[in-house]
Amino acid sequence: MTQNFSFNPFSDGSAYTHLRKVFDDQKYYNNFLKSSSSETFLSPRSGLFRNKYLSTPNGLVEFSKTSLKNAKALVEEMVNDKSSTSGKLQYIKKLDQLSDLLCRVIDMAEFVRVAHPGHKWVNAAQQTHEIMYEFMNQLNTNVELYSILRDILEDPSIVSQLSDEEVKVGEYLRQDFERSGIHMDPKTRDNFVKITQHISVLGSHFNNEMQNLDNYWCAVSTEEFDSIEDDQLKREILAYQSNHTNIKEKDTVYIPVVSHIPYTILGSVKSENIRRKIWVALHSSPRDQIDTLDKFITYRAILAEMLGYQSFAHYQLEHKMAKTPENVVAFLSNLQKSLLEHGVIKELTELYQCKPDAKPNATANEIIESVKPWDRDYLLTLLQQKQPDTHPNENISDYLSIGTIIAGLSKLFECLYQVEFVPVATSKDETWDYNQVRKLEVRDQTTKRPLGFLYLDFWSNKVHPSHFTIVCSRRLNNEPISEMSKIVQLDGDYQLPVISLICNFPKPFKSTIGRFAGIDNSKPTLLNLDQVDTLFHEMGHAMHSMLGRTELHNLSGTRCATDFVELPSVLMESFSKDPRILCEIARHYETDKPLPRDLLDSQVQRKGLLDASETYMQSKMAMLDQKLHSADILQSTADYSSTEVYHNLEAQLKVFSDQESTWHGKFPHLFSYGAVYYSYLLDRAIAEKIWNALFKEDPWSRAAGEKLRNRVLKWGGVKDPWECLGDLLDDDDVRKGDERSMETIARA
Repeated sequence: MTQNFSFNPFSDGSAYTHLRKVFDDQKYYNNFLKSSSSETFLSPRSGLFRNKYLSTPNGLVEFSKTSLKNAKALVEEMVNDKSSTSGKLQYIKKLDQLSDLLCRVIDMAEFVRVAHPGHKWVNAAQQTHEIMYEFMNQLNTNVELYSILRDILEDPSIVSQLSDEEVKVGEYLRQDFERSGIHMDPKTRDNFVKITQHISVLGSHFNNEMQNLDNYWCAVSTEEFDSIEDDQLKREILAYQSNHTNIKEKDTVYIPVVSHIPYTILGSVKSENIRRKIWVALHSSPRDQIDTLDKFITYRAILAEMLGYQSFAHYQLEHKMAKTPENVVAFLSNLQKSLLEHGVIKELTELYQCKPDAKPNATANEIIESVKPWDRDYLLTLLQQKQPDTHPNENISDYLSIGTIIAGLSKLFECLYQVEFVPVATSKDETWDYNQVRKLEVRDQTTKRPLGFLYLDFWSNKVHPSHFTIVCSRRLNNEPISEMSKIVQLDGDYQLPVISLICNFPKPFKSTIGRFAGIDNSKPTLLNLDQVDTLFHEMGHAMHSMLGRTELHNLSGTRCATDFVELPSVLMESFSKDPRILCEIARHYETDKPLPRDLLDSQVQRKGLLDASETYMQSKMAMLDQKLHSADILQSTADYSSTEVYHNLEAQLKVFSDQESTWHGKFPHLFSYGAVYYSYLLDRAIAEKIWNALFKEDPWSRAAGEKLRNRVLKWGGVKDPWECLGDLLDDDDVRKGDERSMETIARA
C-alpha cells in the first residue's frame, strides 16, 4: 500500500531554505525522501551512483568483467580497422572511449576501496582493481596500439581532419605510451613493468601505514610529570597507562601518544622538554615505513633513468606548467625569501615574546633558532589569549551549519556562473548510506539542464576531506544510449559528470534528555572556519568538473596538468575568507541572525596569526619533495637515507626546524604527488593574481565569474594552462609559459 505524503519543500517559498534543511534537519530530509516515492523511495534497485550493475558487491566484479570484455572488443575493432581512412579518423576517439570505459571501473573501484563502509564492497573493489590493473599494463605496453597512434599523428592528411581536442588527446596518449617504456626491448620492458607494479605496491603500503608511530608511549621522569599543572590531564595519563600497559619503572611515567592527550600537552604544558619528547614521538614513523619510502623513491629514480631522464622530478615535470625541477626550486626559493621578509619573522617574533626566557633585543636568527616546532602550539595558545575577544559568549560555529554553507555556495555559484544546486532524492541502494549521503543536481539556471551530479557525504568515518571523480563528462562515441543509461546519467548524448565529495565532519548532536523525552532537538553539524575553507576548497574541484563540456574524457574537468588542477579549489578559499561572502551567507542555526562582521574579524585574526609561517612550512614540504626526487639519489650509494636528506634540509631552511623526528614518513603526497607537491603553492600564487584582478572589488561579480568560467574552467585540459591564464589576466608574459611566467606569478 502506497503511503500518501504531503511534504512540500517550498512551503516557505525559499529554495535556499529547502537546500539548507536537507543538510541540517534529518527529519526534514527523511520526509523529502518519502515524498519522492515514485522516483526513489519505492523504486526498484538502481545501483550505486545509478549504475545498474552495482546493486551488490558481486555486481562490481561483474561490471569490471563486462567492461573488460567490451574493452577487448573495442581494441580488436580498432586494430582491424587501422588501415581505412574512417578507422584512422575515429582511432583517437575510440582510444579515448577505451580510456573512459576502463576509468569508469577503476575510479569506481578506488572510491569504493577508500570510502565505502562495507567490507564486502571493499573486497570486491580490491578484486576489481587487480582485474583491471593487469589489463591496463597490457594496454600500456601494446606496441601495435602505439604504432597505429604514432603513424596517425605523423600523417598530415589525417591530422588536418581532426579537431584540436582530438590531436591533443592523441599526443597525450602517445606520451603515456612512451613514458611506459614502449620503445624498450621486450625483456627491458617487462622489467620496467615489474618495477612499476612494485612501486604501486610499495606506495599502497606506505599510505596504509601512514598513521603508525615508532612508539606509542613517551617516557618522562616523575619530576617532569609532576610539573604538569593540569590535574585532570595527569589523571587521564595515569588512568590510560594503568589500563593499557603493564610497564612499570621507578621514577618514570609513560605518556600515551594517542587520542587527544599529546595534543593537549603540546598546547598547554609549560615544560619544553616534555613537549619536545611528545612532539618527536608524535612525528616519528616506524623504521619499516622509512624503508618503504626509500625503496619507492629509489625505484622511481631507476625508472626515470631507464626512460632517459635525469631524475624522477625531470620525468614528472616535463609536461607540467613548471616544466623543470630547476624552475620549481627557483619558485620555492623566491617564495621562501618573500615570506621571511613579509610575515614569517614578524610572526615568529610575536611567538618568541611569549617565551619566559625571551631576550628583549633578540636578532631574527636568534628568534628562528629559539622557536622550535614543539613550541608552536603552546606559544600560539598564549598569543591567542592576548587577542581581544569581541564576542566572549558567542560561538562563530553557530552561524556555520553545513546546510547554511551549501545553500550559500549555491547562491554564490548562481551569481558567478548561473548555476544552482537542486536536492535530488536517492533510491535506497544508490548510495553507501541512504540516510547520510545527499545528492545534488548541478543545474544551469538558463537552460534548466543538468550539468552533473554531486554525492555528498560529510560525516564519513573513513576518509579525510576528498574529491572523487566517479564519471567524467564527454560526448558519447557511437555507443548505444539505451545501454549507456544503465551505467551513467546522460544529457542527450553527453555523459554527465558524477562527483563525490567526502568529509569527516562531526555528526549532528542529539541530546540524551531530548531523545528520552521524545523531542527531536538535534543540532545540525556546525563547522569551524577551517572546515568552511575545506568545504569551499573541495567544491572548487567539483565545479571544475561540472562546468567543462569537453568532447573527450581525457581532457575533462580536473583531467588537466597536475600543477593546474588545484587552482579552482585554492581560488575558492579566497571566497570563503572574504567577509563580504561569509557575512552574506552565514546564518545562526536557531535565530537565522546573520553573522556579525566583528565576530568574524576577531576569529579570522586569531586564526591567521601564523599564516605566513604555515605557508613557509608548506614550501619546506614542497622542497623536500623535490630533493627526494632529484638526481642525487642515483649518485648515492646503497646507504641512501631519506631521513638524512630531510634533516639536512630542515637545518638549511631553519624555521620550525625538525632534526629529530622522521615525520617525512607521514607525508602522503610523497607518493601521490611525487615531485609535484609544489602545485598547491604555485596555484595559490596564481589564485592570488586572479583574485586581485577579477574579484577583489566585488566577489559576487557576474562578469568576473563568467570570465573565469569561459577562459579557464570550461576548458578542462584542452587548452594550455598558461594560455588560459594569459587570456584571463590579459597578460602576454603569463601566456608564454616560460621562466618569466613563473617569475611573474611568484611576484607579490
